[in-house]
Amino acid sequence: MDDTVQIHNRLRESFGSRGFLFIGVTDLNVAEDHLRFMNWLEAGNHAGMDFLSRNSEIRGDLQRILPGAKSAVVFALPYAPAPSPPTTENRSEMPCGPRIAKYARLRDYHKVMWQEGDAAFAAALPDRSAEHRVCVDSAPVLERALAAKVGSGFIGKNTCFIAGKQGSFLLLGVVLTTFEMPATKPLSEEKSRSNANACGGCRRCQTHCPTGALDRAWTLDSRRCLSYWTIENRGTIPEEFWPWLGKYWYGCDICQDVCPYNRTGEKLKRNDLQRPVERLSLQEVATMDQNLYEQTFGGTAMTRAKRNGLRRNAMIAMFVTSSPGLESVLEKALQDEDPVIQETARQILRRPSS
Repeated sequence: MDDTVQIHNRLRESFGSRGFLFIGVTDLNVAEDHLRFMNWLEAGNHAGMDFLSRNSEIRGDLQRILPGAKSAVVFALPYAPAPSPPTTENRSEMPCGPRIAKYARLRDYHKVMWQEGDAAFAAALPDRSAEHRVCVDSAPVLERALAAKVGSGFIGKNTCFIAGKQGSFLLLGVVLTTFEMPATKPLSEEKSRSNANACGGCRRCQTHCPTGALDRAWTLDSRRCLSYWTIENRGTIPEEFWPWLGKYWYGCDICQDVCPYNRTGEKLKRNDLQRPVERLSLQEVATMDQNLYEQTFGGTAMTRAKRNGLRRNAMIAMFVTSSPGLESVLEKALQDEDPVIQETARQILRRPSS
């Protein structure tokens, strides 16, 4: 067994022992993907996410993130929950009504992947003098492009990285390193597929997207994406998107749920990461104070939307689903110090009942 195979096996074992999926090793050339990304920005598809346009040039030159970097190690945290047996007991525990995106039901993955990804890489690396940097949404890196370069997966029409039979419910991390390693060869049971034909004639993600955000294959228009409006947007939500908050009030999984690759995809292996974020009713979320917000959502990715973003979403979801208690919620919201909460309440009061 040559040194390359040994190193890759050590990386696979080290990441795997921590509940991660080792995607592989690749070089740093993402020139074509970077050009597509810049065109995507130019078309305004990033909506109000200005952080994506900041330092956009760096995404095409990873040497500017880690000088001397030669290789990228891509790993992932599978987060799809394992299916529960259909018993009467757990059926009563299943959340009903509007849902929360699967990744957000966990502890914040950033710190877990930074710390444990760093430990996994260091344990497998034979050259202790080499420098490395773990990137998990913490630097301008085209993670999906690097993952697709490995060859064991591809970017689907829903713009998610799909690791073949292991599916797409994966949170990606990248370790940039000055230690040069040959690229990983695709696993024998997987065929490397180009983005031009990876999904074949399947259009399930496009036809099931409720808001038309995937009308163009391999292109996500964030301006029409439910995840953008319920997570990243800090203002009011356009009323044309309100009906879909009756299905998801934080994020959206629909384009992945309908993907055939996720029927048998990789499941969450880290039960220690699960958090009971769905224990509150919509009314409790809509009226929660800072203490309840921190107790329930602190340490999860849902803090991305901030307290008032979650309250806004919950109010709209209550309206769409005709939830009891909405009248009292609106009375309080009209007196709220946050202008977005006030305006959302006024929007609801101007609309006919669902």
